[in-house]
Amino acid sequence: MPENLWILSAVTFLHDLFTVVWIGGMVTLGLGMIPAVRTSLGMGPQMHQIVSAFQSRFRWVAYVCIAGLVVTGVLLSRRSPEFQSWFAWADTYSVLLSLKHLLVIVMVVIVIVRSVLMAQTAPLGMPAPPSPVAARPQPGGRARVAMLLLLTNIAFGVAVLFLSAATATLGTG
Repeated sequence: MPENLWILSAVTFLHDLFTVVWIGGMVTLGLGMIPAVRTSLGMGPQMHQIVSAFQSRFRWVAYVCIAGLVVTGVLLSRRSPEFQSWFAWADTYSVLLSLKHLLVIVMVVIVIVRSVLMAQTAPLGMPAPPSPVAARPQPGGRARVAMLLLLTNIAFGVAVLFLSAATATLGTG
């Protein structure tokens, strides 16, 4: 195998791995863990502690994945002869790639907003408030907004995966 094939394979693998970990983590949290913990423990302080502990640990994994996606994305950008520039709109490939990049930028902004919301709800490393009333997320409160943002990011992540598949298909032609 030519040396550049190994490098391209490694960069593509890392890009895919960062994508799977970031989007998979969001799907696991939003569609698996939070509903399961809510069903098991209710909306009390224990649920808040468990979800906050997971999010505080996973947040750093997500940040590493985002940084890794930027680096590997830049390295992969020129592999397709269809690539024109980061935000070109000249043909179908460019439009799909530009939409994918715009969605990823929105997803990163959502991650940052969620981090700020969750930090205001319960600071990192701090236990949930002792009062069950204070710990219960109220409808329309920060916890509800954070959950809606998480679900939005999951939907955007699925759209990014679809756009990635479409651009990969078009880029091989």
